[in-house]
Amino acid sequence: DNKRKACELESMGQKGSVTLKKKHVKELMVQTHFGADEIEALYAHFKSIASSQTDDGQIDRNEFREAMMLQDSLFSDRLFQLFDENDDGYINFEEFICGLSILCVRGTLEEKMLFSFRIYDFDNDNKISNEELTSMLRTTLNENGVVMTPAQIELIIRATFEEADLNRDGFIDFEEYKRIVGTHPSILSNMTLDFARVIENRLEQAKAQQTSRRSTKVPK
Repeated sequence: DNKRKACELESMGQKGSVTLKKKHVKELMVQTHFGADEIEALYAHFKSIASSQTDDGQIDRNEFREAMMLQDSLFSDRLFQLFDENDDGYINFEEFICGLSILCVRGTLEEKMLFSFRIYDFDNDNKISNEELTSMLRTTLNENGVVMTPAQIELIIRATFEEADLNRDGFIDFEEYKRIVGTHPSILSNMTLDFARVIENRLEQAKAQQTSRRSTKVPK
């Protein structure tokens, strides 16, 4: 979690910048799982998202939801809240790239488990309650067009707690959560996103722009 904490403390203040400073790129290379070219490419991607509705150098809730191709739901709200580490209602570039670092294919299992756990832990009390799990399950079912009766949902929740809540305190803590993820790894199926195509497209655009600038230069 050190990479995440480091990103939370970063404040680059480059809302209008066209490119990142080399110093900041190096810092982000240490704090995330991305290389220099990937960070530059993701910065270009970030700027395009941040200007899609309001060009203010930050990503708001609607821009985030559209960029991540998510429905307006409890899950998308929780995802936005976790990216928005300083809780100001917007996602800056540091928050954006730190969140992507966890969700990318290089994100560690521990990072993904903690991030996933935090999605369910609405009130940040380091445990998942029956109500929190029920709310997220209903959202997931609705998003996937699955219809279940309240009795069926209750049965799933009860079975989950029966398996996961080993100390029988009525909650699922992080250690218990890790155990159930080990048994049911599909829980993390939506915690990995492949940004390779986005990065490749941005790098190709950057090379094309450089070539274009060189060709338009007038020889001395």
